[in-house]
Amino acid sequence: MGIKDVSKEEDNVIKGATQLIGPGVQRDLQTEVVVSFIMNVILYPLVLLYFMVTFYYVTTKITPHEFIDEKFHVAQTLNYVAGNWTSWDPKITTPPGLYILGWFSYRLGRLFTSWTSLTLLRMVNLLGGTIILPFTVLRPLFLFNAIGFWPVALMCFPLMAAFYYLYYTDVWSTILILQSLTCVLTLPFGINGSIWVSSLCAGLSCLFRQTNIIWTGFIMVVAVERRAIIQKQYNAHRFNNYLKLLIHSVDDFSTIVLPYAINFTMFVIYLIWNKSITLGDKSNHSAGFHLAQLFYCYLFIAFFSAPLWFSSSFLRLYRNRLFHSPVQYVVELLGIMLVIRYFTKVHPFILADNRHFTFYLFKRFIGNPSKMVKYIFMAPVYHFSTYVYFETLRPSEMAFESMEPVPFKDPIDLPIQLSHISWTALVICTFVTIVPSPLFEPRYYILPFLFWRLFLTCNAEPLIGEVKPAAPGEPPVLVSSTQRLALEFIWFMLINLFTFYIFKTRPIVWKTESFLQRIIW
Repeated sequence: MGIKDVSKEEDNVIKGATQLIGPGVQRDLQTEVVVSFIMNVILYPLVLLYFMVTFYYVTTKITPHEFIDEKFHVAQTLNYVAGNWTSWDPKITTPPGLYILGWFSYRLGRLFTSWTSLTLLRMVNLLGGTIILPFTVLRPLFLFNAIGFWPVALMCFPLMAAFYYLYYTDVWSTILILQSLTCVLTLPFGINGSIWVSSLCAGLSCLFRQTNIIWTGFIMVVAVERRAIIQKQYNAHRFNNYLKLLIHSVDDFSTIVLPYAINFTMFVIYLIWNKSITLGDKSNHSAGFHLAQLFYCYLFIAFFSAPLWFSSSFLRLYRNRLFHSPVQYVVELLGIMLVIRYFTKVHPFILADNRHFTFYLFKRFIGNPSKMVKYIFMAPVYHFSTYVYFETLRPSEMAFESMEPVPFKDPIDLPIQLSHISWTALVICTFVTIVPSPLFEPRYYILPFLFWRLFLTCNAEPLIGEVKPAAPGEPPVLVSSTQRLALEFIWFMLINLFTFYIFKTRPIVWKTESFLQRIIW
């Protein structure tokens, strides 16, 4: 639902708590909102109990020892605990944000419990993912857009939930950069104060993952845009809107751009000092042009968002596009095949480490030596995944009138949606974040998915079949997105249960390791 739709009563009539979305078809928004709140209240304690029980089981029974990269993270944190603040393991590639946070967790935890050091450090991510993320980050956005997503579902997003049990950087990197976005959209500290807090959260997130500086740029675009839309009056002339955004960023430089510019300046100083974006082990993490990585990302996003886009009508639209433009489809497939052939990076870690699902995905599908699998099968899969990425979000894009003014007076009143400008920024930031990476790492797709998902308003189409509008004079047919949001939660939890089952029941023996190894994302 865009601004253009809201301003045209004949196209989109909202009466009370219902929304007329087509002739004879109505959406009961009030019921959707009420059900969303009730379901989150009911499900959250159950989900919290699940993660607490499985965390205890993982920490005490399955892997009571350091797992894969934990040995670097734990050792570095314990160095800080011992007061060795100048000590640094050269194999660590990320800044010390996690280790400083772990130092606080360790010191505080030791006052109340005798748990092992590993458990105390792992608790950092469990508490962050199951308490801070849903309440501090997602809940304010949910209050503004209760029909858009369920916090209880997004906190269960499988790529991130897998790291609630381990001492890795991904959870708090995600929490802080999403909190930066939340401050921009909900303005909890006023118009100007919220921007500075947003900048602070974005800067802190870069202490957990350097590439968050790119997402800081995306958040800055959103912050400028949500004021420019109103003050400069966006319209249907898209190029003019880019000019208005640029002019507004200059006009309000000190209140909007400057806070983020401080982060960019500090990052440039870091690059000059370090001579690279990567700390420590630069040889195994050198940047490249891994264009196929973009298709991997779209594939994962399409997979995890299946309950949101799957419907008979969506599949029919894709089929019609192929039949109406077969030449274009063939050209696009050939382009994807060329990317697979010439812009696929095969990092040695992918082929050597069978403790990750990517090892098996790459071996059997993505990097399969059979050309039938690698090109003929995977190219259409990548094509459809790219279509899903763009077309699922498209109905949620803000649209503007040519002549009529924007019907809002304050940025906080704007819907949580992207315009064509911020959507372009999202695509660019996703590209710049993941394409330079030589590693096929699904956890790199956490932020591309969540930034995409938070701006997506779930449609109310049935999964199977079509909506039959009511006949003239009869009460309109009611549709709802509640089923899709519930299925998204169920889908995530099923994936979590499956990955936990594999983690528990499929141990791997490594001769170089003292303990049984496990499979994770």
